[in-house]
Amino acid sequence: MAFSSSSICFVFTVYQVFIFHLSHGFEVIQPETVSLDQLAIISCQHTSDGKVKDVQLKRDSGTLCQRGQKTCRNISMYEENPKKYVFILFNIAPKEMSLTYVCEFSVEENGVDYQEEGRGTKLLQGQKQKEKECPLPPSLPPHPPHPPVADQLMWILIGLLGFMFLYSFVITCCFIRLMISRKVCEDPTYVEMRKAPLAHGLDGYCA
Repeated sequence: MAFSSSSICFVFTVYQVFIFHLSHGFEVIQPETVSLDQLAIISCQHTSDGKVKDVQLKRDSGTLCQRGQKTCRNISMYEENPKKYVFILFNIAPKEMSLTYVCEFSVEENGVDYQEEGRGTKLLQGQKQKEKECPLPPSLPPHPPHPPVADQLMWILIGLLGFMFLYSFVITCCFIRLMISRKVCEDPTYVEMRKAPLAHGLDGYCA
C-alpha cells in the first residue's frame, strides 16, 4: 500500500508535535503547607515562558476557583505577576482542613497547550488558633488589697499615740512645776531682826 507524500508529511508533523508535547513540560510550584489564621493564602507559580491561558485551584471535590470566573465562593484570586497567582481562602470549615488544594496551569507555547498541576497544599492550624483551642491553666488569684478599714484603724491608732504622748508631756510639766513650788515653801529665807539703838537722852531716864 503506497502513501502519498502529503500523507507522510501529515503523519510526521503529528508525530513531531506529539513527541514535543510529551518531552516538553514546565513545573508548577506551590507550598506544601500553609498556616491557617482565620484565612489561608496559597500561592501558585509556574516556570514556563509561554502564555498563561488558564489557572485553577482544585480540591478533591473539583475546581474551587478559576481564572476569569466572576465569583468564587469564599475565595479571592489576584495576579501578582504573569507567573504567580495568589488564592485567599475564607471561612474554611473544619472538614476542609484535611483536604489537599492543588494548583493547575494551562500554558500555550509555540501554538501548543500544556497543562501541569502542583503537588498539592495542606492546611495547618495557625498559632492563634491553637492558643484558642488550648486554654491556659488558671493562674493563682491575686492577693486581695488591704481594705480601707485597716487604713482608718491605723490612722486612729497613730492619733491616739500622739494624744497620749502630748498628755504625758503636759502631766510631766505640771508635776515638775508643783515640785518646785513645794520646795520653795518648805525652805523660807531667815532674816535676823536687830534691835534699834536707844537714844542718849533716854539712857538716864531708864536708869
